[in-house]
Amino acid sequence: MTATKNSGKGPGMIDIRLSLLLAIIPILALAGCASDDPASAPPMFCPQVAVLQQAAVLTEFLPGHGDVASEITTAQVTGVAGSCTLRKHQLSLSFQAGFAATNGPANGFAPLTLPYFVAMTDGDDIVREDFHTITLNFDGNASTAEATSQKVKIDLPNRHWSSRIQVLVGFQETQEELDYAASHPIAGQ
Repeated sequence: MTATKNSGKGPGMIDIRLSLLLAIIPILALAGCASDDPASAPPMFCPQVAVLQQAAVLTEFLPGHGDVASEITTAQVTGVAGSCTLRKHQLSLSFQAGFAATNGPANGFAPLTLPYFVAMTDGDDIVREDFHTITLNFDGNASTAEATSQKVKIDLPNRHWSSRIQVLVGFQETQEELDYAASHPIAGQ
């Protein structure tokens, strides 16, 4: 009688088959990726999309006031999320911005429509700026509200200089509102 390891029967043979299978799996995985070779794909020069920190928070008061009782809201741009895809030498950037707001004492649970911008910059130069509004509803007398913007779509050529572009989102604010936000930072921001 031969040993189990050499007989082709029993657990010894299972070990050999398992070893062969484990050795073949990486080869099969590489073969499956041959048609999607990342080395042959053109590089993508996607711009960076971010929230402009200086314009991320907006506090609105009743006109001519600045005390807590006259606060309409404190709102913030909570973030941006999206994708950048390549279509025939053209970058297609698509993203949405998130917003949150508090219902201030002077608001009375009314819906808020707040102005914000999407700016394309190259260094210190603003290349393009679009203005939008976002409406936040305080459903059921909630003290906070959240909303997500409509999709913003930007097309750019897939050129090396496109990676220098920044797309920034922030509230459209007066100098007084910017000064207030700078002197009253929100905890955790």
